[in-house]
Amino acid sequence: MKKLALLSVTDKTGLAEFARFLSESGYTLLSTGGTKSHLESAGLKVEGVSDYTGSPEILDGRVKTLHPKVHGGLLARLSNPKDLKELAQIGASPIPIVVVNLYPFLAKISAVEGNLNYESLVEFIDIGGPAMLRASAKNFNDVTVITNPSDYLVVQAELSKGQATSLETRRSLATKVFKLTAEYDLAVANYLSLDEKVLEEDGTRKICTPVEGVVLERTQELRYGENPHQQASLYSKPGHQSFWRQLQGKELSYNNLVDLEAALELVLEIDAGAGNQTAVIIKHTNPCGSAIRSSLFDAFLAARACDPISAFGGIIAVTAPVDKKLAESILEGFVEVIIAPKVDGHAYSQEALELFKSKKNIRLLEVDFEKARNWKKSKRVVLKNFFDQYLIQQADSGIVRVSGMTVACEGAAKFESLKLDLDFAWRVSKHVKSNAIVLSKGLQAIGVGAGQMSRLDSARIAIERAKTHGFDPRGAVAASDAFLPFPDTLEILNDAGVIALVQPGGSLKDDLVTEAAKKRGMTMVLTGERHFRH
Repeated sequence: MKKLALLSVTDKTGLAEFARFLSESGYTLLSTGGTKSHLESAGLKVEGVSDYTGSPEILDGRVKTLHPKVHGGLLARLSNPKDLKELAQIGASPIPIVVVNLYPFLAKISAVEGNLNYESLVEFIDIGGPAMLRASAKNFNDVTVITNPSDYLVVQAELSKGQATSLETRRSLATKVFKLTAEYDLAVANYLSLDEKVLEEDGTRKICTPVEGVVLERTQELRYGENPHQQASLYSKPGHQSFWRQLQGKELSYNNLVDLEAALELVLEIDAGAGNQTAVIIKHTNPCGSAIRSSLFDAFLAARACDPISAFGGIIAVTAPVDKKLAESILEGFVEVIIAPKVDGHAYSQEALELFKSKKNIRLLEVDFEKARNWKKSKRVVLKNFFDQYLIQQADSGIVRVSGMTVACEGAAKFESLKLDLDFAWRVSKHVKSNAIVLSKGLQAIGVGAGQMSRLDSARIAIERAKTHGFDPRGAVAASDAFLPFPDTLEILNDAGVIALVQPGGSLKDDLVTEAAKKRGMTMVLTGERHFRH
């Protein structure tokens, strides 16, 4: 019997070199179509699958490897004499080496986003490839199956030492196969479940389709979850590339990662505009400080001033690289994580890095803000386990800006003079746990009421926090993440001196709330959307 190696790939990276090694090691190369031509152009001798099976490709290539001589060679148990006898009877040989990757269905979906062109895409639904992969992976006891060129060197190194790879390696490679085919099948299922009825108005496809699924692999084991008695790990889609990198500090914990996301989303939400910078501080996913200033240093000082007590042990995110002066100010307190954008090759100056070395536990992260913005704008989904069912929703990635707000009434302080602070407070409130009230003055959050069962309590807490840390609520504006069912929240805010309010509107008593604002001489604007954050 021949010693066969079956090669049929879309990604031909490094294939010729690996195939040459197999050929020199005594394997007969067996291949089809474009892969066969690629190997032959590299000067290698290759036997065509059709020649080996004695059956021509049919149906425009839809059937070429689905044959007993191929799948018998993949599934034969080398320790089973009956299997080997049956192979010999049909003139087949075992196929101990298989190199296969799949038609680029995922890439083709991205290329035709919003265009439900089933006729062109259906030919990229691979049949023979997954069948060969699954057969090979099932028989990992005797077959080494490779789906990714990055594994060529591992296999080559082991084959150079002996006649076969280790069982541990074959099992690991087989695991990759089933991850790949599961991801591939889910992509096809998600796509085919769509029809014109689930198109958005702009022609793109809705993200929440009738079929949802994801294949994940563990990329990092965490010390524990929210609490020490809970196990936790970080999982990613195969091939996922992060847009952030840790430069220094202790290993990130589960809570750090949750707060990291909250801080990054908030700092990206607050567009400082040309010539300005933003700093935010997050504690337990809630903003305890946010500010826009002409310099990053001043923005950080203003953000920390909002609630310096809560900022202790918080997560800081900024919109420009950290220099020595800012690093010195940050080190005056205790901080868990610092997030900064990589600009012109660095997110921290060399002097800042030297200072942070004295606090080796502080976690320093650099972020590609452009990729982070694309992620934030994407129609991604949020998934939550619900009694072993799953709640899936689109992420709350958009927000109504000041230009889209409706002025319900104007007081002595006109909307035009308040719009920047109203817009700022509104964007911050989106990232505060509901019920949320945010007070802002001069593009600085001065009081935050978060996560209360009553919106009245959130208003009182925001006012109390402002006064506690030396801020005067008089002349401030406020934002509420959801509508006001009664005028009472507005009245509490105005009694403290708040002169304007931005809120979604939509209450049955909107007219009553608007009338109360008019009587008190307040400016009130409605956004038409709410941002509950549970």
